[in-house]
Amino acid sequence: MQRYRATLDTVGGCAASAIAGLALMVPIDTGCAAESSALQMTLLSVTVPRATAVGVIIAVLAAVCVRMFGTRTAWGTATVATLILVINHLLVHATSASLATANFVDSIAAGVLLGAAGAAALESRPPAIGFLLGALIGVTVGDHIATIAAEEGTKSLLERAFVDLPPYWLTAPTMGLLAVCFTLSPRAGLASYSTALNLPFAPVLAAAVAVTTIDVVSERLTTATSGTAVIVAGTLAVLAAAVIAALLLPERDGTLTLLAVALAATGSAIAIAAQAHWKLAPILTVMALGLAAGLRHQAPVVAAAAIVALGVFALLAPGTRHDDSWTALIGSCALAALAGYSFGAVTTRGTAGTVLAIGLLFIPTAVLALEFRGCDTLPLHPKQAVGSGDRAAWMAIALGAGCLAAVIALRHLRPERVEQD
Repeated sequence: MQRYRATLDTVGGCAASAIAGLALMVPIDTGCAAESSALQMTLLSVTVPRATAVGVIIAVLAAVCVRMFGTRTAWGTATVATLILVINHLLVHATSASLATANFVDSIAAGVLLGAAGAAALESRPPAIGFLLGALIGVTVGDHIATIAAEEGTKSLLERAFVDLPPYWLTAPTMGLLAVCFTLSPRAGLASYSTALNLPFAPVLAAAVAVTTIDVVSERLTTATSGTAVIVAGTLAVLAAAVIAALLLPERDGTLTLLAVALAATGSAIAIAAQAHWKLAPILTVMALGLAAGLRHQAPVVAAAAIVALGVFALLAPGTRHDDSWTALIGSCALAALAGYSFGAVTTRGTAGTVLAIGLLFIPTAVLALEFRGCDTLPLHPKQAVGSGDRAAWMAIALGAGCLAAVIALRHLRPERVEQD
């Protein structure tokens, strides 16, 4: 079995990050079903974004702490976190547990899973690629399922297979696979941190600043009540938080955080339409190709500029956000390719930097708040939809341009070190 350890670690990292992403993005009750009470849906709409934010911060904290104890402990922690996810879902369906409480437990366990799996997989190249690919798959599939559930309800066979995310048929084999990775991992001593006070907690502070700001701003912005001044203030707050987080991370690790903030904003402005299920195939394909291209040719500034250009596309083609047209598919594919390229083009020195950037893709953005809120349907009147979409697109462009400037400034502020033999 040791001969296949790298392959098992790669598949395990991919499955673990995908499951963590699905659990963080989509609540246990996937959306706005008619049988859900008004109180349940109100609690979900309020608590789910906060639970996701908590899960992302815990993911970064887990990545920092678990890494101190080595790869074996990281795989073991990921296995336990997956087991907690399974038990939590079983208890929800077997008892009258609160959905809000269950989703907080889900997010905490998913955060530990994401951070621990990242600490284990990001140590070597093949498992790291699997981990990144799985996380991006989780974002794409989770966003698709959540949008379908909110707009149409879960009806088809495929939707029913994913109605309880992460599904049992995926979590159970993954838990076994992670246990095998834990068993095959060699025992290692502690990392060179003399005390807990010497742990690199700057990434945790960066996560707290970025995640809290994005979550608060997205809660404050609404389509009906947010004026231009409020939107500008929210944009500046998110951009400032992203820059502070990037500066708190070591070396140029903050570049990936800035790209993630821009990607999340642009993705919320361009890809909220309920795409047909078969369109997931080309979207996931171009995402994998983008990741491969980023690993081969690393140009983060080009990626940031392309994200701004995609925001301009969202502004010029506002109808793509509210239909299932081919133009919407092109925009979604471009976004997926850019996401893959961005995460392939930036290699962070610390595990926590990558985990933080991935986590930022799961948090509901302020741009999304300008489109629609909670379980409300999209605007029925075209003029209202276009007006709302224009404000969201402008905010995405502003955040993308600000992150582009910050990426360039960070490269000048922290020149790349040339390692000598």
